[in-house]
This record gives sequence, C-alpha cells and structure tokens, in this order.
Amino acid sequence: MEPVAIQIQRKGLILDQSQIDKLRAQFRDEHWTRLTQLLEPSILDFLQARLDNTRWESMSHGKIGEEYIANDLPTTSLLHFVMNRPRFRAVIEEITGCKSLQWFRGRVYRMVAEAGHHDRWHSDIAYSNEIGMSVNLSRDIFRGGLFMLRDGNSKRILATVANTGPGDALIFRISPNLDHRISDLEGTEPKTAFAGWFKSSPPECFRDSGVQIASVSQLSD
Repeated sequence: MEPVAIQIQRKGLILDQSQIDKLRAQFRDEHWTRLTQLLEPSILDFLQARLDNTRWESMSHGKIGEEYIANDLPTTSLLHFVMNRPRFRAVIEEITGCKSLQWFRGRVYRMVAEAGHHDRWHSDIAYSNEIGMSVNLSRDIFRGGLFMLRDGNSKRILATVANTGPGDALIFRISPNLDHRISDLEGTEPKTAFAGWFKSSPPECFRDSGVQIASVSQLSD
C-alpha cells in the first residue's frame, strides 16, 4: 500500500513532507499523482452512509458523457468545505506547481455499466480549470472505470489508473495538450466519486438545489 502523504481528518489536515516531495516529482514528470487515503475512514464512512440513501439524478454532459449525480446537500457541502480549506489548497499548489488556485468546485457522481454511462476524451479547458481531482467514494472495488490520460496531439496514452482505494484521490493537470477520460465500467459494481476542478478564477458562492452552501472567501483553516 502506498504511504499516506496527506489526509483530511476530523481534527484537521496531516502531512508527510517527505511524501509530498515525491508526489511533486511524479506530477511534474507524469502530469498526475495519487493522494492515498486522502479522506480519513470515519469521514468516508459518513459520506458513504449518506450516499446509500440519497436520490440519484441522470446527468448528460452532451457528447462527453452520461452519469448519475447525487442530490444530497450535506454530502456536497462537507466535501466542498474540506476541499476548499486554505491549507489543503496550498498543498495542492505545492504538489502541482500551480500557484494561482483559488477554489475547488465538484460534484458527486455515480457510473453504472448497465445504465449505459460513459465518458469520452475531453480536456476540461474552460471556466479557469487548472487542476482536476477525483476522490473515490465507492464502497467496493469496481471493474473498469479507469482514469486515462493522453497527449492531446499525438494521442499517445500517458497513464491508465485504477483509482479503487477507499478515499483515494487522483489529481491531474488540465492543459490544451492533455485529454482525459474514464473508461467504460464493467460488471455490476458502480463507481462513485467526487470529481471537479481547482480553479484560478475568483471564488463564487456554492449553490446546490437553489440553496446557498458557503462562500469560499469566508473559509478559514
């Protein structure tokens, strides 16, 4: 098992600087890295229990993909809060070398093979997206659903990663020269994740189902 470099715990954030240095080197060379057990098990247990009873709504991303989206305000509120704490954002800047990150915006999604869910190659170049992140919230190990990264010009595959560890996160570079996708899911076990982008634009207020959640500018570490 990979060592834990960063973990979001109920009491705060813990770091292992020696591991941070290794993550920074991998990200520089490969444009992605894994944050093993980013979420403390007790936090992950809380989120999974919420998601066991949430309502899932179909979401279409046009030609890019189809998935389910969780309609659960406590889950999305907690995830947005912890991912937007200044200390965590500063660590992501240190690993990626991207010093302009202002806030993170994401959604909780689920892919189910028999529902025809899919994700095609795309770059996410829009809306000041700088760094992508996907946190595994699945209860069990799923088959397929691999994160794939390729050179946007040559189409050469740069990485194929199974992000199946409980609470593990992948972070990856957003660039006009890079494309990514999630491969088709296989079998009956769904893939559930919290995914989105660290952005360089000024922060906005999060809104979910018409309810204001939090202003990023008001968060403190």
